[in-house]
Amino acid sequence: MTHEREADVVVIGAGLGGLLAAAQFLRRGRRVVVVERLAHPGGRFTAKTFQGAQVSTGAVHMLPFGSNGELAGMLRLLEVPHRVHDAEVFASFHVRGRQYVCRSVLQLAGVLGPRQFAQLFRLGGEMLFTHPSAEERGQSFAAWLERRIARRRSPELYAYFERMAHFALSVDLPDVAYPEIVEITKNMLRYGAPGIVDGGCAALTGELERRVVADGGEVRLLHDVLALAHENGAVAGVRVRDKATGDETLLRAPLVISNIGPAATRRLANLGARETAGAAMGAPSAVTTRERGSAAGDDGHTPLAPAVDGASEAPRAHGQRREASGLKVHLLSDVSIIPHKGIMYCLDTERIAGIVQPTNSDRRLAPPGKHLLITHQLMRSDDVNAERAAARADLRRLFGADFGTKVTILTMSQYRGEWPVNRAMQGEDVSPETELAGLYLVGDAVKPSGYLMVEGVAQSVNWLLDVLDGSSPAHRRAHTPPKPANRRALHWLVAPPPPHRDV
Repeated sequence: MTHEREADVVVIGAGLGGLLAAAQFLRRGRRVVVVERLAHPGGRFTAKTFQGAQVSTGAVHMLPFGSNGELAGMLRLLEVPHRVHDAEVFASFHVRGRQYVCRSVLQLAGVLGPRQFAQLFRLGGEMLFTHPSAEERGQSFAAWLERRIARRRSPELYAYFERMAHFALSVDLPDVAYPEIVEITKNMLRYGAPGIVDGGCAALTGELERRVVADGGEVRLLHDVLALAHENGAVAGVRVRDKATGDETLLRAPLVISNIGPAATRRLANLGARETAGAAMGAPSAVTTRERGSAAGDDGHTPLAPAVDGASEAPRAHGQRREASGLKVHLLSDVSIIPHKGIMYCLDTERIAGIVQPTNSDRRLAPPGKHLLITHQLMRSDDVNAERAAARADLRRLFGADFGTKVTILTMSQYRGEWPVNRAMQGEDVSPETELAGLYLVGDAVKPSGYLMVEGVAQSVNWLLDVLDGSSPAHRRAHTPPKPANRRALHWLVAPPPPHRDV
């Protein structure tokens, strides 16, 4: 049986971007219907309970910019109850067989030693206080870095940059443009410490779903999107099917927001694949862009949106570019491994780039008496078994005899350019606009330059609102708060800035 239903806005996908977009349109008095194929909301920003632990579906229960970031700011605006436990340290580093905890950037001297620390300050000054030259705008970060330091002579410093890229971006240094790293670094220092969400990702997306429903929105779970209806170059609605009953409904709406990635959206609209490209609004990156996959089963079709002018030479040859990929391990530990709420970067491992211990912020994320650890590493090969074996070897290196006894593996999962993260590599993001009037994109393929993970998802929604309101990218975006002042980054030289209040 086929039904019809009128709405002002249909949102495809109840992931973080879809729920944020729905909540924003409800604030504007629109009738909103959210359609989700799974039995739960949250997508890649939620968790499943497994053996008493909150196993994250994509993210690591973390907001990269903590309570001062754009996601937390949007949650406050939407009056979504949440609490973020900000890291009280800059980071810690496992190197030379021990862990160094650094409350400030200056304490990195104990990790790197005087010579490499001086190099770090020189490189940091160049990155933060000079604009990339025309040549640098076309360089990968690896090419830029290797002209300034020798990996053999400065192994810990090179590993410092490498592990941060692996952990935060899921790409290697040759695969991300130098200007994009500059923007990320500035944002990390301006916004401050990352934070762990109280209750984990699932608690936050659960509260966001409740906000959408309380404001009059409809969330249809277990509904497949069959096709996008469009007429004369404009979207007309979405045809969906209830998985439980088999009933089909045409949700008629002049505005459709897709949170499932450019390639999957193109297929639903039956637009076919073509050689288009996309880039983040205002991005300094000189990377030529191709879509790197979206939802599960993506075939790598290129994005809907055209490229922003200014893209030129890619860091790697187009056909050689690696897609974002990674392997994540959840572990349960009888003992506390990381003595703070931030990230421990691993500089003396073969694969694992970093580890977080979310139970330092919320013990409910693991069974009583246990700690939850989450490791992340770059996939350096297509051999999943070899990558898993490398992860186990690193865990033995890190934990010694405790691995397999006091520290045990709970789950191991991998991804490559699609579910559960990174529909577009960092700095290769597309515009929210598409060739169909009324059809727009949000999500991690639409993040503006310099914004990581879920911060980029929140910014994609801000960007969409700006596009709809006619804000010029050349001016400060109306819905995107101005970045914190540069001087705020100076706090990290000596001590982290104080956290913002919880909501």
